[in-house]
Amino acid sequence: MSPDSPSLLGALQSGASAVARRPGARRMLEDCWTPIRNAVELRFGDILLETLGPLAKSDDEDEARPAKHILLRDKAALQAFSEALHAEFKQAVADFCAHRAPDKASAAPGLSLIEYDAMEFSTRMESASARIRNAADDQFTAVKVRLANLVREPEVRDVENPFRPMIFLRAIYLGLERVGINEPDLLRTTKRFDSALVEPIAAAYAAVDRHLAAQGISADMTPAALTRNSAPRVPPTPFTNSVLSGYPNTQNAGAPNTLPTTTGGQFASGLAIDQVLHALYQSMQLVGAPSLPGAAAVSSAGHGSSGQRQASAAFAEADAAVPSAWPASVAALIAPRGPVDRELLAAIGEAQRMGAGGIVALPQQGAPSTAAAIDPALLRTQVSDKAARQVDKLTIEIVGLLFERIDHDGLVPSPIKEQLLRLQFPMIRVALTDPDLFVSPQQPARELLDRIAGTSIGWVPKGEHNERYLDEVRRAATTVLEATDEGLAPFQQALQQFEDYLRQANTRDDDPVARAKRALEEAETREVMAINATIQIRAAFEGVMLESYLRDFLLETWVRVLVAANQRESAQPGLMRHYLKLVPALVWTVQPKVDPEDKQRLARKVPPVLNALREGLALIEWPQSKAQEFFARLLNSHAQAVKALELANRTTAPFVPSTLGIKLDGITMSADAPPAEGEVGGRALPISDEVVEQLLAASRVGVKHVTAPEEPESGEDADLDRRVAAFRRGDWFDLTSGERVDRVQLRWLSPRRAIYLFATARDDKIFSMKPATLRALMRDRRIAPVEAELIFDRALRATMEALEHASGEAVAAA
Repeated sequence: MSPDSPSLLGALQSGASAVARRPGARRMLEDCWTPIRNAVELRFGDILLETLGPLAKSDDEDEARPAKHILLRDKAALQAFSEALHAEFKQAVADFCAHRAPDKASAAPGLSLIEYDAMEFSTRMESASARIRNAADDQFTAVKVRLANLVREPEVRDVENPFRPMIFLRAIYLGLERVGINEPDLLRTTKRFDSALVEPIAAAYAAVDRHLAAQGISADMTPAALTRNSAPRVPPTPFTNSVLSGYPNTQNAGAPNTLPTTTGGQFASGLAIDQVLHALYQSMQLVGAPSLPGAAAVSSAGHGSSGQRQASAAFAEADAAVPSAWPASVAALIAPRGPVDRELLAAIGEAQRMGAGGIVALPQQGAPSTAAAIDPALLRTQVSDKAARQVDKLTIEIVGLLFERIDHDGLVPSPIKEQLLRLQFPMIRVALTDPDLFVSPQQPARELLDRIAGTSIGWVPKGEHNERYLDEVRRAATTVLEATDEGLAPFQQALQQFEDYLRQANTRDDDPVARAKRALEEAETREVMAINATIQIRAAFEGVMLESYLRDFLLETWVRVLVAANQRESAQPGLMRHYLKLVPALVWTVQPKVDPEDKQRLARKVPPVLNALREGLALIEWPQSKAQEFFARLLNSHAQAVKALELANRTTAPFVPSTLGIKLDGITMSADAPPAEGEVGGRALPISDEVVEQLLAASRVGVKHVTAPEEPESGEDADLDRRVAAFRRGDWFDLTSGERVDRVQLRWLSPRRAIYLFATARDDKIFSMKPATLRALMRDRRIAPVEAELIFDRALRATMEALEHASGEAVAAA
């Protein structure tokens, strides 16, 4: 077979693609740790008794000694095993995602094999692993198929499977080593666990299978299933962009909506301006271009007006010489120039005052003429006549053409466009004095225009919120028009006022969006307080022996109880401290009890502890299914505490509740920004969807909290994060739910950007979501910005296309 044969090439491409997909699965694979841990730890006591119980009774001292030692330190053994298994699993996932096959001839990282060479370890462990693999074949195969589908590969080899039984055996080995089993006994004792591990490992595989199924990973082994899983996602209803009415389509109508690749758009550069000016020079016969076939040619491109024809004639008859090389003129336009003639500025000021007194709008064909309908093209001609330099005349005409495009923009509602058109002559003044207008998207005048247009897309003429928005737009335009300052200060002031309005958006207390904002802000505040409290409690637990499930419960669930109790301090003083004092009492109840007096005291302590736990969990409405599972495990811990023998040969100091209580007394509930460890991957706070939904329900606001399954990392996540970070209040989006598309506005971001709040123009539908959900929806094309290009950029694009079209017609006619 030749190297270029299709089958070989396809295999190589398939292999390369498979390798590329594995890194993106890392997050989802690591999330499988929780079901693995819950399945195995719950059965760990039985594993020890089944494996070591008979050995501890053996007459052979070499067998009995290590078994007794482990049983005496059963809780320490559980913790050591759990930590080792977690480390082994993470390493296995990392190796799998990096496409690194484990070295069969080497021992597990960190293993001390002084008297056993690596080959013996590998041989014995592989043999035991194979027995477990065969005994749990059904469950292992199910997970194996889902794993292959997750990374979109036809098959995953057992030796590189991150769920292979070997990681459990290596964790047993490491766990026994950490509790003090001597080297001669270590491997021999580890081997005895293979039979007892079959059931818990099978349970772990079943739990992982359910977890992956819940994430939408298929268990279908057919080629069709693999194709279906690997197909790129498409939106139920494609987004289409609006077409600028009556003009060439500059928005790619019918194509999926995509975000702009740059902040400033394609035309935020000198080169793009050069292209526009070149076309304009040609259309106005300023660089020896053939004569145009009359004004109708320009009109056919969407720009005909009596004012423009007069302007073209004025340019053609100008006395000033025009350079034969147009780039020199372009450089003069976008570079700093000398002072603008005072007579020209006075003419602009007069036109500006006319615009302030009435709406500057181009009369539509056939519409009756009124005093308020001022033809801006005629005003531009009068202003242009005052210009002594050709570059000033050219600048005036360019700004005029841009505003004609804005007048026909299909995304901006007419009442908003009327206010934007009033800014034409102040913009002409800026264009003459500040060349950054054509170069920088952050130029204040340009940014004000873009910001108002972008936030107006979904505006409707009804509703208090929409009326208030229109008033703010009028206020911004009036601030510019009535200013006496001729610089950029009026635009900067208007932009600042408008941004302040968007940030505050003051509403009535009973407004649904305002109530939703309060509930969501409280959810974020609670999350910050929970993170800060968790950090403090984790530090207090240093040196305290706890099973993983109980440690997680106290650091994740009970912390939320403390936060909820703290929020009720005004009505129930001391409630938070009451639940905080429960922590040392609960920890004491699960410690091993050897003294008969401690056992009797345990029987008295457990009922009030359980009652307090139930009361606290009711505060956060913890699901009943989770509560039942937790209390079942706690019951098992209490039973183990009574019959444990660990204290008989204790090497560590006994647990003293008062010591932990003193440490916990210093805990404060702070809503200050948490340390860096409270952040996840540099992203927003990992706020709980359950907390958000509970607070929204308690506030009785009609907000739909949108959630999305956690997805594996992909190469586009960084780009999505950047796009999400660029979203601003007031931006409009199309949100797809099933077959329905709602146009919604980003109305609020929580202070730490942990929650985004969207609402329709009439506030009849309100949605909240986390950044992770927003990224998932964007990846699936279920949410997309309506405005793919800022209005200044799209007006400039349309102007260039129309001028090039007119210039091309002129050349063809010649």
